[in-house]
Amino acid sequence: MKFLTVKSRSQAGSVLLVSLMVTAILGLTIASYLLMAQQQNQSVMRSQVWNSAIVMSEAGVEDALAMLNKFNSNFEKLTNWSSSSSISSDNWTAISANTFYVRRYISDSYYDVYVTNVGNTPIINAIGYTPWTYNGGNAPKQTYAAIGNLGEAGPVLTRRGVGVNTRIDPLFNVAMAALEQIDFNGKNVQTDSYDSSNPLYSDGGLYPAAFPDRQRDNGDVVTDLAIINSLSVGNAKIKGQAKTGPNGTLAIGNGSVGGKAWVEGGNIGVQPGHFADDMNVLFPPVQLPSTTWYAVSYYSAGVDIDGVTYNWVINGDGDYYISDLSKPLHVTGNVRLLITSKIALNGANDSIYISLGSTLKLYMYGATAAIGGLGVVNPSGNAANFYYFGLPSNTKLTFGGNNSFYGVIYAPQAAFALGGGGSDVYDFVGSSVTRSVRMNGHYNFHYDEALKNNGMGRGYIPTSWKEM
Repeated sequence: MKFLTVKSRSQAGSVLLVSLMVTAILGLTIASYLLMAQQQNQSVMRSQVWNSAIVMSEAGVEDALAMLNKFNSNFEKLTNWSSSSSISSDNWTAISANTFYVRRYISDSYYDVYVTNVGNTPIINAIGYTPWTYNGGNAPKQTYAAIGNLGEAGPVLTRRGVGVNTRIDPLFNVAMAALEQIDFNGKNVQTDSYDSSNPLYSDGGLYPAAFPDRQRDNGDVVTDLAIINSLSVGNAKIKGQAKTGPNGTLAIGNGSVGGKAWVEGGNIGVQPGHFADDMNVLFPPVQLPSTTWYAVSYYSAGVDIDGVTYNWVINGDGDYYISDLSKPLHVTGNVRLLITSKIALNGANDSIYISLGSTLKLYMYGATAAIGGLGVVNPSGNAANFYYFGLPSNTKLTFGGNNSFYGVIYAPQAAFALGGGGSDVYDFVGSSVTRSVRMNGHYNFHYDEALKNNGMGRGYIPTSWKEM
């Protein structure tokens, strides 16, 4: 027997209502998920475009730094970037006497860069633009108005800017620097500093020997060497910092390293905070200036100047060369001098004399240079009036003059030996950068801090970075 079941209308209506509700919930869930996925995709795309814009602005900064450092291998021309003919050939435009501009495209993105030269501390402003091309959903463009340029034809452009301050990384920013070992050899060496450009820390631009209160304690001694006893301080008194390469150490006996008060207070050893083993600096090789060098006339009988006989005489600005400098030299004018073979000034009266008001930049191509006798006579007392540049072929420099030395030495491939007779004290006023240092005499090193601002350096480096 079959039984016939008949549903009531109320039951059928309930099933239909439940089915509709389940379907609505499922539809709403799917719609919500799709909307969430769309929004997530938009967020990811926005983040990618936002990050791409900062990459473009950073590319602009790199472009600007490349322009600033076009002469970083030529110390004398480092600051000449703004007057270089390559400014226009590289598509930069001078929009004022001190401001330069360029726009460069990379695919559908681009950057604008402005470089403003303020006292050889250029300021870089770079703005990167990246198109926002996402078309999904119905989100209005105003959603991204904070980073876009509205009202334009085509895609909205995302924009981010970066401001960078720069400065020259000075070539001479310590009293003594070396790539390898510095050995003071127990010669009672002392270092300190002054600033010839500041009357508060000099004596009319000279080292303030008679004014101890004007003497400063930035007579740093540093080496890149990373071994035990990289820097043999011995009984030296270093008013400043001592630094070695990573894991390098000091060999210190009765010496003192620290601030002025620490050293002059009779303290032995290193004042806390005045030693570090983080020295890791590249010293670029010297590049010979591209110029025409003219031969200097040699006078076998000598030329009398103020009662002194000189065999080599330069009288006037220019670029000159001497093959073998083994007789006294007198220089008048702003002179660059190339020595192609050797320097051997060994006679008691031998010297390189730089007359008042003159400057000499000596480029040493030969392997060895020995400066004895009266040494380099620089009556101005200004270290910036004499520069010794040792080219990569110059591997040995011996200094044993019987007078104080006022000048700057940069010979990163040369072993530097300093001598002096007896117990006399000789002053070295200026700065030195060499491969190694070996003391054979008693010297007082007075570092002229003004050399940091002479325009010579390893290149322009960023000092601060901020998003605009």
